[in-house]
Amino acid sequence: MYHPFSVADTLKTSWYLLRKNFSVIAIYSLISFMLIGLISAVFLFLLTDNLSETIGVIVMLVSVSFVFLGFIKLVFQLIDREYYDFEFSDIIPKVKMLFSYLLLLIIVSTLSVFLTRSINSLDKGYTQNILGILVWAFFQFFFLFYFPISACFIVDDASGPFESILQSYKLIKGNFLKYVLLFLIIESMVFVGSITLVGILFVIPFVNIILVVAYRKLIYSHQDVDEDLAETK
Repeated sequence: MYHPFSVADTLKTSWYLLRKNFSVIAIYSLISFMLIGLISAVFLFLLTDNLSETIGVIVMLVSVSFVFLGFIKLVFQLIDREYYDFEFSDIIPKVKMLFSYLLLLIIVSTLSVFLTRSINSLDKGYTQNILGILVWAFFQFFFLFYFPISACFIVDDASGPFESILQSYKLIKGNFLKYVLLFLIIESMVFVGSITLVGILFVIPFVNIILVVAYRKLIYSHQDVDEDLAETK
């Protein structure tokens, strides 16, 4: 049957998914944090010149992206495990997937830096301040609002970087206000969770689960299909 997108149902399904698979999600999150922490510590110790710093940044960027995409794949597998089992190899990001995500991240980040520097080169005044605020707000909005859904398309649909942006726009367009409300709830959760280390360790995985579930429910809202996960609770 047709399932309209619902913020309340998205949060309910996300919490159900977290509770049901808490041990799996906790283990993956713990290993990920430890891995990133270990890589960071190694490169902080080894950073002695510009070349090593550049290599360190690249390795960290690839590592964080790999872990993030792996988590998204894990959540998709946990959603679909009602229908079939999965193996460890099923949550490892593919090379194309990682390349598309990194390319999108680098392009948008480079464009953001270029525009910011261009605005900073202007004469100081109201024009520079207003343009600076607009550019900052636009890219913050894109990274926090559209980028997670684009990442889901890259993982779930093997989309390219530019294709994923267009798909994200079309997917959210019909439920824009509902997605804004979900976005505000997520931002509030991150703010509250960031007060303590334990809070942020819990909030980061849960927020990513919410975003993946939101993506899947937005997909369902555009299709005439059954959504068994939402109906099992």
